[in-house]
Parts: sequence; C-alpha cells; structure tokens
Amino acid sequence: MSRHVLIISLLFWVSALLTPRTAAAQRRGVDTISNSSTCVNSIVVFASPLLDTFFRPDYIRWHFSDPASGYNDSSGADKPRHVFATTGDYPIELDVWYAGSDTIKIRDTITIVTPMAYNFGPDIYVCGKKPDTLIQGPVIPGATYTWNDADTTHTDTIRITASGIYTVAVNGCGVTDSLGVFASDTPKIDLGKDHIMCDSANLQLTAAAQNGTYTWLLDGNPLPETTGQIISHYPGGTYIAVVTVPGCGVYSDTVSITYSQPLGPPFDLGPDTLLCPKQKYTLDAAIPGATAYDWSTGSRDSLITVTDPGNYYVFVTYQNTCQVTDSVLVSYRNDRPLDFHDTAICKGSTLVLNADFGQGTYKWTAIPPQRNDQNQTGQSTYFVYEPGKYAVLAQVGNCVYTDTLTVRFDDSLAVSMIKDTTICFGEDFLLNVKGNADTLIWQDGSLGNVYYPSQPGIYTVIAANGCGRDTLTANINFATCSCQLLLPNAFTPDGDGRNDNFRPLHACEMSHFEMSVYNRYGDLVFRSLSPDAAWDGSYRGGKAEAGTYVWMARYFNPVTKQPVFRKGTVILIR
Repeated sequence: MSRHVLIISLLFWVSALLTPRTAAAQRRGVDTISNSSTCVNSIVVFASPLLDTFFRPDYIRWHFSDPASGYNDSSGADKPRHVFATTGDYPIELDVWYAGSDTIKIRDTITIVTPMAYNFGPDIYVCGKKPDTLIQGPVIPGATYTWNDADTTHTDTIRITASGIYTVAVNGCGVTDSLGVFASDTPKIDLGKDHIMCDSANLQLTAAAQNGTYTWLLDGNPLPETTGQIISHYPGGTYIAVVTVPGCGVYSDTVSITYSQPLGPPFDLGPDTLLCPKQKYTLDAAIPGATAYDWSTGSRDSLITVTDPGNYYVFVTYQNTCQVTDSVLVSYRNDRPLDFHDTAICKGSTLVLNADFGQGTYKWTAIPPQRNDQNQTGQSTYFVYEPGKYAVLAQVGNCVYTDTLTVRFDDSLAVSMIKDTTICFGEDFLLNVKGNADTLIWQDGSLGNVYYPSQPGIYTVIAANGCGRDTLTANINFATCSCQLLLPNAFTPDGDGRNDNFRPLHACEMSHFEMSVYNRYGDLVFRSLSPDAAWDGSYRGGKAEAGTYVWMARYFNPVTKQPVFRKGTVILIR
C-alpha cells in the first residue's frame, strides 16, 4: 500500500471514531442538554451548547419520551419547547449529524415535578437607601437552587441589594410564591404656603411620594380623594395630607387655603410651549388690579425670563385681597432635525406622517398633489393615500425645520421557492425562499429564508409581510447519483509528490464550481473556481500551520439540474 493511500485510510478511520467537530465538542464539554424548567404543565425550553456553533448541523432531532403529547413528542428545532402534562422521569434524546461524520448522540433525563408550595412572607420595604437583606428559600438537602437574579445565586439564601420581585426554582421548578423588595425615597411633603384665593380660583395641592398611600383631611374631616394630588374648592379651609410610605413611616403637612371676595379676574400665563435650543422666553403675569407677584422662581416682578425647561407658576395678589394663580410648562427642543425615511406601504393603506414639534405652523406639499384640504391643513400630521414625494416645513417659535420622503406602494407579497426536485444522497441541498417576505416560518417552527432538507418529504414554509401571507411547498426526493464530490480528509504538503495538495479526488460532471477553505479562526486561506485547482498548504506567502481546516464547495449538478452545497473538514499534516 502506498504511503498516501495509507494516510488517507488511517485518518478516515480516526475521523469516523472522533471527528474534529466531536473532538472539539468533547474538549469544550458541550455534549450536554439544558432545560429552562422542570415544572409540570409549564413550557420547558431545551437547548444544547453543541448547537451554538457557526455551522448548522445537517440533521437535528429531539425526542422527549412523552408519547401522550403525540406529534409534539419530537422536534427538529435548535431550541424546542415542550409541555409535560404529568410528573415523572422523562429520558431526553438529542441526535445531531453533520455530513461526513458520525451521528452525535446526547442523552439525559429530566424529572418533572409539581411546583413546591412555599411562603416567603410579607414584602420588604426600606427607606432612603438601597436594600440590603437576606431572603431565605426552602431548605432541602441536596437540592439545586436557581434564583431569578441573572442566575448568579445557587444556594437556599440570597442577598438582595436592588428593588425587584424575587423567587427561586428548586431542582429546576419555581416555587409557588415570590417576594417583593422595594426601596422608597425619604418623603418630603410640602403643601406650600397658605393662600387666600379669589372666589373663582382653584388650587392644586400635591403631596406625592414614592410608594405612598394618601389620606386627605379638610378641617379635620376625611376627603374621598386617595391620590397624591387634590384640587381645593370654595370655601376652602385647613387641608392636611397624611402620607404613609412602607418602610419609612407616616408623614404629613398642613396648609390653609381659604377664599375671599371679589371674584378673581381672568388670568392666563398662556399655553405650554416648546422652545428652540438657547431661546429665551418671557412670561408676563401682569393684570389690571394686581398688587403683588409671587413666582415659583422667587421673583416678585410681573415678568420673568425663562432660559431653562420646567414648570413655572405664579400667585398674583388682586387688590390686596385675594390671589389668582396659573402655571405653564416650558420645554426645549433638542437639536435633532426631522427624520423621515423613504418607505413603502400596501395598496389601500394609509401612512400617517407626524412632524409634531409643538405649537407652531406646518406647511405640507405633495408631488403629485393630494387633496387640497390635505395640502393646506397646517397640522403637524399628514395622511398619505397615494405614492409620491412629500415635504414639510415646520416652524416652531423661531425654529424652522424641513424634510422630505418618497412613498411607494408595495403591490403584494411576492415569494418563490423551488417546488419539486431530486438530489443525490450525500449532497447538501438548500431550500431558498426569494421575494419580499418579512417573516418565514418552516414546518418545524424554524425561521429564515433557507432550510436544509435532511430526508425525503414535503417541506412547507409560510411567508408573510404587511401586505399578505402565502404558503409554499417543495417535494424533495433523494436518488443515488453516479458521481458525487469526494475530497480527502487529510494531506501532507511536504514536497514528496504524494498527498501534497488538497483538491477533489476526481472531477465529476459539474459547472460553476467554487471551493473555499477556512482556518479555525474563520480566515479564508484558499479559494478555487475550478475542481482542477488545488491548495498546496500555503497561506499569505508562507506555510499554513498544521491542524484542521473547514472547506465549503458549491457547484451545479447537471444530473439533477440543481445547485449543490457541500462542506467538510480536512487535516493538514506536517
């Protein structure tokens, strides 16, 4: 036997026992199965690190040993979901196959149980600081614990340093209770100054506090309001807000709001407003008969100049007798422009354009023109019914913004896929859906526009976008072909004339051939457009290091009249 035949035969035998992929998997310890829960009647998500790799296996099959679930007892998805209706032990099987290697078989057993009844006790509240407390779970010798704190604690107790809702899974199944841990800021209740309001003026009183519950009293009598704000009404009196904050205590404040003749004059600071960056804005509280001004800024003048965002209010004393009040919210635009994007909508649909930057004027134009009432609305929103080019000029205060976009109609969903074909045994074949679908769901629940058939049968995909949905099917048959692509699984580029190059061992009848070779880092080290071209083991002008390389080949098979995709590994020996 010649040396190069011996090397290929020996390496093929070693590869059959332990392929590079399975060897790497064992080194990384990925031959395991994980599950999200062990609770009965709950959705259990299965996964395996073996499937979290760059290359998708040619065949995946899960078995859950749950015949009562019928069709759902097996799955070909990477991360299948299953619901066990009864408790007990269920052997879980995962079979993974890559072309050119043995089937990888992973076996495990899951014990499905009823959720454990457990009571954590009352929720925990802390005041004015971050929480720092221990939570005790059920104590079960030998049990495994998984708390919902990003899976970092695995004991029967957990230290909590952040607000949230906490619970624990014992042996993979969550208990029946959860515990809330809440932190509250120290309340600062301030109802403001006492006021004598004019007969027509109402005043809002605010006692809001984080996690608070509220009791309001007027002249010692309870009011029906239970929120953090109330509105005072004639004849007024002494208002008391009692705020209970768990973990902090009970807080209160008192204010006197009374009413006096005459009726207050009309008073309005104007609407809430949106300003341009760095714009100054004047608020004017002057009214006939005003004798004093008390602004939220502390100013005592009738006018103030605003340079920052905020809620501004003023109390105006009328004829030295009573007060009227009003407030205005001032906001500032940031420097971002209008940001419309060209888009497509379905026929019969309506697109709403929104240029709302606040109170201002808006001028819309359309090419070709739409209805006159649309082009002259002056509103910040615009309804698009037809394709065309649209523009808006928005003026808010001293700010002027413009933008345009083009709208086209997407007639309908248009997708295509090969219907029926025959492929050779041992060849990788790709079902590819072409068109304008937004989502593609295959018969096993997997997503994407490509699918690898692993056995004869009818394959189905549901395609959908905003304009409709369609179902495509393909009948895939397998046949024994006279010629299949065959490449060695090892070569020795040592210049002895034997096994010095890597290329197809014989050229089948094919066209549009392309082969690429990658190192373990994913770098392309060789590319060929002819089955007669060979890799001599060089890379970037030097010798490529010894090790395992991945190859991928594509070509057109004239027998089946279909494109073919093959991949595998080759070992470079020095």
